[in-house]
Amino acid sequence: MDDFVRCKACGYITTRKRLGTVCPACGVPAKIFEAYKHPLSAARRIPLDLHTHPVAVHFPQAFCLILFLLSLAVAMLPEHHFVRDLYSTQKVLALILPFFVLLSFATGLYDAKLRFRKWTTPFLQKKIFLGGLLFFISLALFGLAASEQSAHSAVIRILFTLLAAGASFCGGLLGWIGGRLLDAKFPG
Repeated sequence: MDDFVRCKACGYITTRKRLGTVCPACGVPAKIFEAYKHPLSAARRIPLDLHTHPVAVHFPQAFCLILFLLSLAVAMLPEHHFVRDLYSTQKVLALILPFFVLLSFATGLYDAKLRFRKWTTPFLQKKIFLGGLLFFISLALFGLAASEQSAHSAVIRILFTLLAAGASFCGGLLGWIGGRLLDAKFPG
């Protein structure tokens, strides 16, 4: 059985044997820590401690922002082989984005079920809706990237930029809601 402790200053939770001389999160002395009874069973904590969802979610969020920035660069820079290289990078990211969104969505559902035992809380419903919207946007970006006309059509480039901005917005909102969920008390 793990001997959990929690920092009184910031709420960071760790085991007594992993605690050094200071809190790794906020730096206060270790004497500030207090005994803590973890509300999650060991069986539920093990997969959660792998942090698969927080790790998986960073890929599509980064891809969305990079796609948006690349689409702006492609639109604003003069035609040159460097711009064609940027466009090729943009195309590859758009083609793999839906797969990473699906991975993130699946790990999010698994994580939520382990943490909260249901998917019907207001925050989780918002995350499911935004995750679904992000997936459909990623499919649209995939379709535009796979289109042969996409490199030469100004309308498609504008649409791509707008979709990439929408994907970045969805990713940002998902991250913001996820950060708010970290403050939640987890049921036993």
